[in-house]
Amino acid sequence: MTRETPPDSRAGPEASMPGTDQERFTTATELGAAEFLISALDVAGELILVRGRGGRVVHVNAAFIAAFGGVRSDWVGRWFSVAPPVTTNDPRRYEMLMRTRQGPLWIEWDERLLPDGRGVISVGRDVSSRREAHADLEASQRAKSLFFAAVTHEMRTPLAGALGIARLLEATPLRPDQADYVRTLASSAEHALAMVDDILDLSRLEAGKLTLRPERVDIAELVRETAELAAPRAQEKGLEIGIVQSDSAPAQIEGDPARLRQILFNLIGNAVKFTHQGGIRIDIGGAPTGDGRMRLSLSVSDTGPGISEHDQQSLFEQFERGAAERDGAEGGAGLGLAMVRRLVEAMDSSMGVESRLGDGAKFWVIFDLPVFAGGLGESLAGRELAIASPNAVLRQTLADQLRQLGGEVVAIDCVDNLAAASGRELLLDAAWVSQVSQAGARHVWQLVTPAGKDNAIEDLPEGVDGWLVKPVRLASLVEQVTGSAPARQPAPGPGAEAAPLALGGLRILVAEDDPVNALIARRTLERLGAHVTQVESGRAALRALEDGGFDAALLDQRMPGMNGPDVARMARMSGHDLPLVALTANSSEADRENCLKAGMNDFLSKPVDPDLLARTLARLCDTGKQASMAQNTPMG
Repeated sequence: MTRETPPDSRAGPEASMPGTDQERFTTATELGAAEFLISALDVAGELILVRGRGGRVVHVNAAFIAAFGGVRSDWVGRWFSVAPPVTTNDPRRYEMLMRTRQGPLWIEWDERLLPDGRGVISVGRDVSSRREAHADLEASQRAKSLFFAAVTHEMRTPLAGALGIARLLEATPLRPDQADYVRTLASSAEHALAMVDDILDLSRLEAGKLTLRPERVDIAELVRETAELAAPRAQEKGLEIGIVQSDSAPAQIEGDPARLRQILFNLIGNAVKFTHQGGIRIDIGGAPTGDGRMRLSLSVSDTGPGISEHDQQSLFEQFERGAAERDGAEGGAGLGLAMVRRLVEAMDSSMGVESRLGDGAKFWVIFDLPVFAGGLGESLAGRELAIASPNAVLRQTLADQLRQLGGEVVAIDCVDNLAAASGRELLLDAAWVSQVSQAGARHVWQLVTPAGKDNAIEDLPEGVDGWLVKPVRLASLVEQVTGSAPARQPAPGPGAEAAPLALGGLRILVAEDDPVNALIARRTLERLGAHVTQVESGRAALRALEDGGFDAALLDQRMPGMNGPDVARMARMSGHDLPLVALTANSSEADRENCLKAGMNDFLSKPVDPDLLARTLARLCDTGKQASMAQNTPMG
């Protein structure tokens, strides 16, 4: 056995000349490594293409050849590029539809520069199946959206009709039992409509199709309006709703008012549903970040049965109904909180729940949206006040609000302690108003429900200076206590003139093909004092507009032959500039945009709220140029 001797450093130049054993060993090693790498690239399932500095092909692997044909020597030295050359060290990825031996395929290419800029390596993989799956998913989402749009439209139309007719019936003379039946009918229709809207909103959120329309919103006003919508149901159950606005709360927020109201209404509605005694407290506050940036904080707390830790873990999932609903104590589809969470997330905001069984629940939302400075001021500074009520929620929320305004407050929880209000301004629950003489207060304001307001106006008890409707509005509270509004508001005498009707004298065209919705629109407008002409198709609406004499037109979005947006476009092209308002069973942003782009001035969902309809038409119509002033012949 011989052993190789290292070259002698003293040997002559021939020791490093080509052809020596050392060079032959190095060359063989390099050739073996190259063959090994080529074999490794051929085993890879991806298509591999290597191009030199000049852009010509240096190497292709077996997968590339299988896809595009030929042999390796056919490709080496050729140009092959489906995109401009890579010029930076950053990798580039793109997809290209290419002709292969298997037919057209979508190839995703990942291209990177080789070290020292010596060329480019491109790795391709077949992504045709992925693109087909994505296309199938998109088609499925489109089909689902179309399905939901069609189904909800068909469901909303009869439900809106039922609710509209119930509202019309409520305004007619009814026996007490009949009034109860009508209220139940209206409540059932409202519940069904809310469920339909929740399903539709969830489908839009999942598909990423829900568009937010931010604008400046007076958040305190929005909260109070929403609470007042929920108050009748709460008062039917003997519950109180109280609102506390802190001095740190922003005055305004830049957000979508409809969606903010939807979030809050669901939270308040849930609290009312699951609470059987006590009430609901709504807090409006500020939530600063670590760097001092202010955010809006809203919370809804109740005195209900509370939520177990187990149920809290899945509370915001779709169709999760919680123990009370599962046990049959309360009904629901389990969509409200899921939709609320999705809406909050769509606003890049956060929400959560704090609760223990037997100790109520508190749902909070921190809105990470632009806010504008607020501050209540101390309009009641130095004033001594008292709040007397058997309801702890009403007592505590009013006391906290009065203190936020700078007042010094005594809360009275027992009718026998009314004397503690002596010499103070007293807010007195209607339940204890018969004991008002015990109070010895300087001034007394009776707290009444909207249903009890008329009796309070007509027959204010002796010793009571005025009244406040629950839930109490902050502005009304300050006005009454400071005397900036008249304390007593007497009822109109028998000879007093009736208030003018909201739309008195306006001539309105209604284009609606559904007879139930047409009846609702007509009767609602007539009750508001308008003269109504009704047609059943888009073409008939255009002919009526050509005849003239209208102050505004209500156009159903979907009518046979020619829909509402088509009528609006044709009317604007013909030079008609009267207000055009869409009536629709849908409430999506896409529908709204479609109507506004067609030239309509506003967009109202069915069933149309009479107050909203009156405000909309009064705002849009120039009462100084009414068609009724130019014509004397009756219409409709």
